[in-house]
Amino acid sequence: MIENEKILENLEKIGFGRKEAEVFLELVKNPGANGSQIAKALGYPRTTVYQNLDILQKKGYINSYLDKEITLYEAIDLNELFENYKKEVNSATKFLKDELNKVEVNGKQKQFYNLNSFEDVKDRFRNILKRAEKIVYINTNLDLFEFEKDFKRLKEKGVRVILFSFNKIDYMSLGVETYIRDSFNFNVTDSEKRIMVAVDLFAAIIASNYEGEFCGTYSENKLLVNIVTEHIKNDIHLMKLENRFGKDVNKIITLDF
Repeated sequence: MIENEKILENLEKIGFGRKEAEVFLELVKNPGANGSQIAKALGYPRTTVYQNLDILQKKGYINSYLDKEITLYEAIDLNELFENYKKEVNSATKFLKDELNKVEVNGKQKQFYNLNSFEDVKDRFRNILKRAEKIVYINTNLDLFEFEKDFKRLKEKGVRVILFSFNKIDYMSLGVETYIRDSFNFNVTDSEKRIMVAVDLFAAIIASNYEGEFCGTYSENKLLVNIVTEHIKNDIHLMKLENRFGKDVNKIITLDF
């Protein structure tokens, strides 16, 4: 039957072997069957069926019990099966995410990736925020309230987020540590929008619509990540110097070429 075939295909997608899936489905339809009955229903040798029953039992997908010295089998509760599977997948996914990110990459430094639209930039920004574990540096005049949920998750994780901006916007509710340099009268409605981000010294984004269309670069190149990080730190240091010594300090430290 087509329905049975679809069930078998989807059981294979979650890790069942083909014969395991067929034996399991037979037990769902006929709980309490013995090995001989299953073999007869499927048209397989009993040795093949018992091998797959053993595999299914070791995986925890079926139970067995004796009735008049005959071993009978039944599938575990389906809700329990899929809840256990979901837990295993979540656990495996978290482990792989954590461990694969630690794997040393041999050979050349990771390359640079073009971001060809504002949506590309926002998607990549959200992606690296999800991966942040310790600290995020941002320099932007974008409205960060669009990413409110992302910043609240970082706040819950205890990730420190440092923002340098020319915009007088209060992001305290997002858990963002904000440094405002008001030497310039920029705001988020200006025609030039820009963003620089560095996350945990592993990834960086530089993007703007300086030439009309929004474009930018994403990279895990350590040199670029360090440059972006230091650029934002220096912006904050300069702002602090201006606040302490006055705005004329900018003339003192400016180099003439």
